Amino acid sequence: MKLRQKLAVVLASAMVITAVPVTTMAASTNSFNKTLSIVADKEITTDQELFLQVKYSDNDKTNKDADVFFINATDFEFKESSYKEHASTVATTAKVEWLSKSQLKVTVTDKTQTALIPVAGTPKKGNPAITVDGEDSLVTSGKYSLTGAEVVTDKLLAATAGDAKNISVDGYGSIADITIEEKVADSLSNKEVTITLPNSSDLIFNSKYAKGADLTVEGKRGLAGKVTTLTAKYYQDEKGNVDNKKLVVTFPKMTAGTRGSVVLKGIEVQSEDKKGNVGTGEVKVTVKAEKMEDTKLVVANVTEYGVSFKVDEVEKLVSGKGSKEIELAIKENAVDSLDSKKDIYFTIEEGYFDVESQVKFNEANAEKGLSINKDLDEITLDLGHKNTKDGKTTPIFTADKINEFKFKVNVATKAEQKGPVVVVASSKNFEEDMKVEVATVTPAVKVETEAITVKAGLKDQVGGKIVIKETESESLEKNKEIRINCAEAKYGFDVKDAKVKVTGGDIQIDSEVKNGEIIIKVTRTSDEASTITISDLEITTDRTVPEGTFDFQVGGTAISTLNNKKTGEVKDSKDVYTSQYKDAIKLADFVKVGTKNTEDLPNAAVAKEIVLTAGSMAYTVNGEAKTADAAVTIKDARTMVPVRLVADEFGKVDFGTINGVGTVTVFKDGNVLQFQNGSNIMNKNGIAIPMDAKCEIVNGRTFIPVKYVADGLGISYTWDAATKSVTFTNYAK
Repeated sequence: MKLRQKLAVVLASAMVITAVPVTTMAASTNSFNKTLSIVADKEITTDQELFLQVKYSDNDKTNKDADVFFINATDFEFKESSYKEHASTVATTAKVEWLSKSQLKVTVTDKTQTALIPVAGTPKKGNPAITVDGEDSLVTSGKYSLTGAEVVTDKLLAATAGDAKNISVDGYGSIADITIEEKVADSLSNKEVTITLPNSSDLIFNSKYAKGADLTVEGKRGLAGKVTTLTAKYYQDEKGNVDNKKLVVTFPKMTAGTRGSVVLKGIEVQSEDKKGNVGTGEVKVTVKAEKMEDTKLVVANVTEYGVSFKVDEVEKLVSGKGSKEIELAIKENAVDSLDSKKDIYFTIEEGYFDVESQVKFNEANAEKGLSINKDLDEITLDLGHKNTKDGKTTPIFTADKINEFKFKVNVATKAEQKGPVVVVASSKNFEEDMKVEVATVTPAVKVETEAITVKAGLKDQVGGKIVIKETESESLEKNKEIRINCAEAKYGFDVKDAKVKVTGGDIQIDSEVKNGEIIIKVTRTSDEASTITISDLEITTDRTVPEGTFDFQVGGTAISTLNNKKTGEVKDSKDVYTSQYKDAIKLADFVKVGTKNTEDLPNAAVAKEIVLTAGSMAYTVNGEAKTADAAVTIKDARTMVPVRLVADEFGKVDFGTINGVGTVTVFKDGNVLQFQNGSNIMNKNGIAIPMDAKCEIVNGRTFIPVKYVADGLGISYTWDAATKSVTFTNYAK
């Protein structure tokens, strides 16, 4: 197509009728019709169709006089022959005269059409540009750069590398993607690119390239879709010598008209030594091509087998107060560091995985091979998992590449946990467990105590102190509750009353004591960290409480989000909402039960010796004759003794019942004995001791094998087979 025809096409596209209002000031709109890739000393020809477009304002289009202006060049030389051959543009709209390498003269006779001034010549090093000198004319003056960047060399290609890949010490693997970018359109057409490993490297390019092998490639910008595969082959010199450290990639003829780039993917290497003994460290290559600077690139790292375990960000948590989402990543250091047949298990220390629904989590993460067991608080990554879609099966683990597995999960901490929160990854793939810190923890409150000492079997015993301090303002939320009770509810403690005060800060509260609980409701959140003091606890104990120390606990919705749901109904003072203490702060040894209250027991006298005879109501105490309400019996060769008779005579003894009729409890010298009708178990201070005969309750009297009566009460006994009598002896203490 001749220049006049080309100009006609461009001019036609520029002549667009618009409804834009007429501009009131005389001026022109000047612009290039396209942007070219500019290389120093590489000529721009008329075939490339670069034009400066000059469009007059609507006011000036009616001016019939010829308009003359000049175009000057900077770092650019106009080519004389291009303008001698084409002295004017289409329909004599504009006449262009070459005055010198740096100046053109333009005469426009028809301003109703866009004037097209061809730009042809040679750009020089620097910033090639043309300047419109519109003085004494109707055009707008201005400078117009031919390129957006400084022209510095004639290099048409450039090479860069993507992220360096990890290769195991056995040497097999792939190097980083290498991108060859055109600075000028079609610069890669019919080119060869060589990629060379240094002679000092323990690696060579994979042997499959000896006879040539296809590379996976991706064309971008102007080369998108123009090339999908290329052939890579070992370099061979004129004498036929093959170099397995040098790879040659040949590009076919490609005409795009717009510059682009090609990404070379998955270039494989292997160990030069068949034993696979490759030194660790960076792997570099040199990339060469015509019209390209020799470029050294880091494309891989040789590393030992292994796995990295990371978290994207270490979060901050408040104990008992909500959760944060984390992202965990397990990545192979080198290919084949993991075995797909060996699962990876994730557990958590000083926290828990906050998953509302096990089913929903497992469904949402099924494609990743992830599942959670909420009871165990454990997440499993099944490396052998395969996804099936549209009849196609895709494994999540690929054997010939470095695998990375990422997943997100919420983590939280309980009220007593102090952190840091650590996730542990365990697997037969690992020599030892891997750990990563995922969160730091700040306690919501700090609790201090002063213990109370009580006696069993007494009412309204007063003492003790519990101090709850916020670590920051607003730690205890409005309309949430703090609940305090005995953590060992099986024993007979009953909190009847307590003094509850705000002793620091400005938090506002209401409080009550109900069903053995101290309940504190936050009615206004604090603006400054506050302190709540609970003192003078009024505690009643029954006679079932043994000597020792006992824990209380601080729970409720104000302490932990886990304490939000109520289960069951309150039936009596010992039956509380246990879910309010699902996540509680333990007050260790808060109550101490001292020496048992013996002053009001029914018999404080200490007998030294009693003699009972089988089948007889008559018995003696220290030789004094007495009559019993139940006689010793012999059953199945076992002597059964009425336990109350013996216990009463030895003093410092009390009786009680647990869980209603059928169980008898005996107290003596700090010991607690329990016998249940029909059971052969004696429970002594919480320890189950098997007996050789079962406990029996006959006519309201409890009969126990003689041996266990003596052992339980801490006294000695003898059996006289001739008289069928048993003698119990207790020596004075």
